Amino acid sequence: MKSAAFIFVVACLARAAETPATLVSGDEAEPIHSAVIRQEAWTQDAVRRLRADAEHHFKEGLWTVTADRPKGVDLDAHEYYSGSPYYWPDPANPAGPYVRRNGLTNPAAFTANRAALDSMCDAVFTLGTAAYLLDDARYASRAVHIIQTWFILPKTRMEPNMEHAATVPGSQAAMAFAPSGVSEGRPLIRAIQGMEFLAKSGAWDPKEEAATRKWFEEYLRWLTPSGPAAANRRGREDSSWRAALEAAAATFAEDSAAQRRVFAAYRGPSIPRPPRTPSGAPAIPPAQALATSIEARAMLCRIAQLHGVDLWSTPSRNRGTMAASVDFLEGSLADPKQWTKEQAAEFQGYGVYLMAFAGMGLNRPDYVAQYRKLERTDNAWLALVDLLVDRWEAAAHQTRH
Repeated sequence: MKSAAFIFVVACLARAAETPATLVSGDEAEPIHSAVIRQEAWTQDAVRRLRADAEHHFKEGLWTVTADRPKGVDLDAHEYYSGSPYYWPDPANPAGPYVRRNGLTNPAAFTANRAALDSMCDAVFTLGTAAYLLDDARYASRAVHIIQTWFILPKTRMEPNMEHAATVPGSQAAMAFAPSGVSEGRPLIRAIQGMEFLAKSGAWDPKEEAATRKWFEEYLRWLTPSGPAAANRRGREDSSWRAALEAAAATFAEDSAAQRRVFAAYRGPSIPRPPRTPSGAPAIPPAQALATSIEARAMLCRIAQLHGVDLWSTPSRNRGTMAASVDFLEGSLADPKQWTKEQAAEFQGYGVYLMAFAGMGLNRPDYVAQYRKLERTDNAWLALVDLLVDRWEAAAHQTRH
């Protein structure tokens, strides 16, 4: 057993310099990993949460889009499909296009693929992170099995697109004001980070790793402006998430040209403002739209930062600076009237990390302090963010002294 553990650790070190960094750089990952292995006090709470979440996900799954299919929809079983959650039949025109009801979720909407994607991505992130930081080959083996099922095996793999996400029954006119399904892919960014940690562990077969990267190459081609998704690109509230997903997929697929294009586009009009309905009202509630957009931009800025590009202090053409956006968001968080219970729960669950990323990226300790005050769920993702923040604060303290 000791020999196997030694080999596992050596493999971790050998692969560390070879894997790209999407959300966690090697300069961050290696010191955190070392501190965890040494059981330094500042890592213990986060490690406890990471291990508990890893044990939970170790017993779950497997997930695949082929397991649950929508009734009455003629679509290949490998195509991801979901119904737009906020669209309902029109009582005045039952046979016509569905209409949007902001903040009201239609329980009849098909959501099985979306739930499976969320669970799969959470599991891959958690198990991949635990495999690397905790030097545990069990978690690596389970992560590999989950990845095989979703991305590789011919019987269960998902096609690398989300062309049929957030589908709205009815006419194209109704679709014009529906949220694009692109943003439903945002959990893939966490999965990518988990895969990068898995690659660092040395426990991922190179052929299967290459096959997974190939999947993301094809997914990136679908995302890019020249791909099929371009027709739905303008005027969608998830355009910021499209940019973040492009940057993450380009990093994982090691497509530096695509990565540079996304970073450059941040300064241009390709990340438009959230759309409005024909009456001029926001298509989604203001607080939700604000938080969703800023979260996506924070993710993009974080990815760019790790590749030597400063978007944190770079104004986008139509959205101003990130500091101004985060300052405004702090006011929204302080005003509960802007949030429904459902929206607040979604943001508090994962989105609070944007305050941490912004604090580290803009060198704003006050943002980090605000992050620590916000209520959050007890999961592996925020355990990792806490480790990053603790290391950042320690480094800043050493610099001052």
